[in-house]
Amino acid sequence: MKVMTARFGEIEIGDDKIIEMPDGMIGFPDRRFIMLSPDNNGQFFWLQSAENPELAFVVTDPATFVPGYEVNLSSEEYMKVRHAPESELILLAVVTMAQDVMDITLNLQGPIVVNPEKMIAKQIVLEDGKYGTRHPLFAKPAKQAFPIKEEGHSALFHRKITAICCNL
Repeated sequence: MKVMTARFGEIEIGDDKIIEMPDGMIGFPDRRFIMLSPDNNGQFFWLQSAENPELAFVVTDPATFVPGYEVNLSSEEYMKVRHAPESELILLAVVTMAQDVMDITLNLQGPIVVNPEKMIAKQIVLEDGKYGTRHPLFAKPAKQAFPIKEEGHSALFHRKITAICCNL
């Protein structure tokens, strides 16, 4: 399948790389997306609409930047992503970019839950008030903000995220 993007041009991908979002992203009608990894080893990815070349979101694993970040899904949300008890889910947070790197934020209140086995996803809204929509990405000095360890959570989920990506 060919997907046109505003940032990377036309990309050829396998049908197995399409992520279905039956409810779309909040405020957007698109229902099919792909994950793009521009640098193949980075912490940031593009969630690109397969339907609209202009619609793409920068996303990341929120636990990389917010240790202890947790999301409790309702049974309805588990059903929406066709989650099986033995399978794992991927959590993504939308990144809001800014001119000043210290102003970059994460939307922790509206994470995206991806079932990598079924390639189905849902953006959920956390209503417990624990997380906000503009959490500073760099709350600590930059040298402490990237705690990647091979055996740690971040490295494990980075491998899971890259498994569903289309590398450029």
